[in-house]
Amino acid sequence: MTLRIRHLRLRAVTTDGVYGSDLRFGPGLNVLWADNTKGKSTCMQGMLYALGLERMLSPRREIPLPHAMTSYLNTDSEKRVEVLESSISLEISNGDDQIVTVNRSVKSSTDTRLITVDFGAALSDGATGLQRRSFFVLDPGAAQREDGFHHFLEGFLGWRLPQVRRYDAPETKLYLETIFPLFWVEQKFGWSAIPAAIPTYMKIREVHKRAVEFMLDLDVHKLEMERERLTERIMANAKEWSVIRSELENFVTRGGGRIVALSESPLADTASLSNAHVQLVDGADWIALSALMARLREFIAIRKASDIPAVEDRSNETAEQLRHLVDVVENLNAQRVQLHGVQQIKSADIQSIERRIISLQDDLQKNLDVQKLQRYSGTSHSLTPDRCPTCEQSLTDTLLSQDGLSAIMSVADNIEYIRSQKKMFEDILAREIRNQNERRERLAATGQQLRNYYAQIRTLRSELVAPGSNPSAADIEERVRAESDLRDLEALQAIFDNALERLRELQNSYVDLLKEQARIPSEKLTEKDQDKIQTLTKFIQNLARDFGFSTFSPTELSISQDTYRPEKEGFEIGFETSASDAIRLKWAYQIGLLELSHDKLTNHPGILVFDEPRQQSSSRPSFQGLLARASISIKNGQQVIFSTSEDLEILNSITSTIDCKEIIFPGYILQKLF
Repeated sequence: MTLRIRHLRLRAVTTDGVYGSDLRFGPGLNVLWADNTKGKSTCMQGMLYALGLERMLSPRREIPLPHAMTSYLNTDSEKRVEVLESSISLEISNGDDQIVTVNRSVKSSTDTRLITVDFGAALSDGATGLQRRSFFVLDPGAAQREDGFHHFLEGFLGWRLPQVRRYDAPETKLYLETIFPLFWVEQKFGWSAIPAAIPTYMKIREVHKRAVEFMLDLDVHKLEMERERLTERIMANAKEWSVIRSELENFVTRGGGRIVALSESPLADTASLSNAHVQLVDGADWIALSALMARLREFIAIRKASDIPAVEDRSNETAEQLRHLVDVVENLNAQRVQLHGVQQIKSADIQSIERRIISLQDDLQKNLDVQKLQRYSGTSHSLTPDRCPTCEQSLTDTLLSQDGLSAIMSVADNIEYIRSQKKMFEDILAREIRNQNERRERLAATGQQLRNYYAQIRTLRSELVAPGSNPSAADIEERVRAESDLRDLEALQAIFDNALERLRELQNSYVDLLKEQARIPSEKLTEKDQDKIQTLTKFIQNLARDFGFSTFSPTELSISQDTYRPEKEGFEIGFETSASDAIRLKWAYQIGLLELSHDKLTNHPGILVFDEPRQQSSSRPSFQGLLARASISIKNGQQVIFSTSEDLEILNSITSTIDCKEIIFPGYILQKLF
């Protein structure tokens, strides 16, 4: 996970010949100096452009380079020449000592979305005959597909960018444009935020946190994503359970039955499903489906063992059975009418209770608002509660009218009373809904019974007028009906058993998901994460002190474990610092990330790029301290690149005392080559 910039080449073919420049960078601190408007920004933005990272600056696809590379350039003699073609080449290396040269056109007949890569040191060593491959940038897939340049660059750096949440889609890759601002601070927007001006237009949720978590290689995001995915799988499991149960319940209810002891959602107790069963109405009672099937099998066996009687042999029995069924039907119809009437009355009661709960919720919110206003204004503590603070008239602590009231509960008592009332009515509502469902099941079962009894009555009546020598049609139909009912019940039992088997699989999956969830640490940050945050905090405190941070004591600085931004006493540092101290804090944070990567295992590439680090007229001692601290990077095997237009004499007095490589351009950086 290393990135080193070795060589930058700028080329512009103009009406006056070829102009360009070659910049060679070494390990440690590199200081690039040029006067304002002489091409320094062309170099810094050119490196970003070569890497296809211009969307780090803006969502627009315009080329982020000044006119010297796109339309015209000025010569040292103040001659203005038109640019015909231009390109940028950048030679970089990684931690495996692999070197590639990235080439991209700025103004050309070819599409600027094309990047060609030479696998070797084509600039610094002048190697030729190198293997070359073309990639694309900016278009969809540049970060995911094999021919996308950012997919190649990610692999070249040894990174494996995580999947993160988006606002408009489930997941996406954490793009390179969100990572580079943590070690590459460009002049226009890079100094406006701490830790970095990370683009938000990509609609990645909490993109600042995700970028820092990746840079520090924290476990927190991995654990958070794992928790979210497990939660989603648990919710999907519960949803599928609910769908299967609802379908099964509807099917059983249509058959005049009900489901007993089957939970609304999956339970960790795998034995809970063994108690679930179906019940059907048998007269005034509910009987288990298995018991009813056993009774039918016994009845069918008895009838099969006996002959079918003639009509005249069982006429008395038929007449008695008919009278009994008519009485049963009349009773069932009476019960049905009664149940239906109760159902209508209770439906109105349920609606009334629901309206009452809504009213109580409204009253509760009003009282809570009054209590909040009292607390905010301090009236409940500093003022007499029964006197108006303005006119001194007598008041009672209540929302009701003041006329004719003697002893009224206080707002706090009102709140507690309304809450208890609301809880009571919610319990009543839950009970009424349960009873309503039971009555609905009873009505469905009664309807099914009536349909069966009416069919039997029609058969018995027809038998009473049939010839006496005929076989008893009622007996035959009774046998056929019993066998048909048994087949229906067996089919119902089979459907129920299949549904239980599906639910059992969901329950086993649910238990496995709970075990996975239990294995995830409950703490937000692991010990390793906390150690990195604490170490980074110490680095930033020391760096801020060395850079002259003075708004408050640097020892009061800390890094939030939630946002990873600098904070003081739990509050994020905002406008209370001066502009120059904000820049010093920015320096401290960025260099802190760099130095942390030397002590701890992180994803930092070991490079830091500052474009015009002396912002907001930071003092000379601060700037000197910044360069001195950055020069230590050579001992850590890291690289720092600063571009500046600081007064050259002041800069020379500083760089003469530290270990650094100076790249000085007294005039325009783009010079005529031939």
